[in-house]
Amino acid sequence: MKKVVITADSAADIPKETAEKYDIKIMPMHVIFDGRERNDGVDITAPEIFDFVEKTGEIPKTSAVSPGEYLDFFSALTGRGMAVVHLSFCSELSSTFRNARIASARLPEVYPLDTRSLAGGISLLALKGCEMRDKNMDAGEIYSYLSSLIPKTRVSYLLDSIDFLRRSGRCSAAAAFGANLLSIKPCAAMVDGKIDVIKKYRGKAQAVRLQYADEQLKSHKNIDFSTAFLYHSGVDSAELAVIGEILEKAGFEQVITAFTGCMISLHSGRKALGIHFLEN
Repeated sequence: MKKVVITADSAADIPKETAEKYDIKIMPMHVIFDGRERNDGVDITAPEIFDFVEKTGEIPKTSAVSPGEYLDFFSALTGRGMAVVHLSFCSELSSTFRNARIASARLPEVYPLDTRSLAGGISLLALKGCEMRDKNMDAGEIYSYLSSLIPKTRVSYLLDSIDFLRRSGRCSAAAAFGANLLSIKPCAAMVDGKIDVIKKYRGKAQAVRLQYADEQLKSHKNIDFSTAFLYHSGVDSAELAVIGEILEKAGFEQVITAFTGCMISLHSGRKALGIHFLEN
């Protein structure tokens, strides 16, 4: 049986140290920034994007990984005798999955999976894939198992502002105007492969974040407490520590805190907070 390697698009926002710990290979997606194509997490970061938007008022464009790039990426692994299970960014939001599938058709034992999600929805599947890899399951078995977990991913973000969603075309200008005018903090979630605003909070940011964390735990009754991802785009470290402690006290064995990458930050804006986990 071939050794299996788990790979993921950079929209997974897996911290470098976590990717190294679990030996997850990352395929950088692209951002058209200041007239140049750059690689997410390699030569462009979310804080740089925020600074650029605030100075220019322009939202950088994204560019999907091409079939040729995926072919090179996968070939470097299959050429060493490995089988690949690749976790792709949501197909409704990007052509990355389609391009990964085109490349995989030319190679043996490459299994691209449309996660229909982003960030923790991909990262949690990657960690589960690594567990199965370490139990010596083959690539096909891992692919099938992870496919069954896709409906169980719970991915949401509490946004400080809906402005980036509006500028990126993910929400109507009218809805954004109403949210900003009333100082509403919208909660956006992945629903059937799309980003929807599922709730609007009012109040001071710190209190609202605690309310969001509490409701995420209470609104899901069958949580897989093995791992939670706590994503943010500039939330104060003391606040993050408090929320991380809440998650640990709720029973999570592992809480991984990470700054959002470029793909997610282009929609979330500054000071977003996301709590992502699986249900059983």
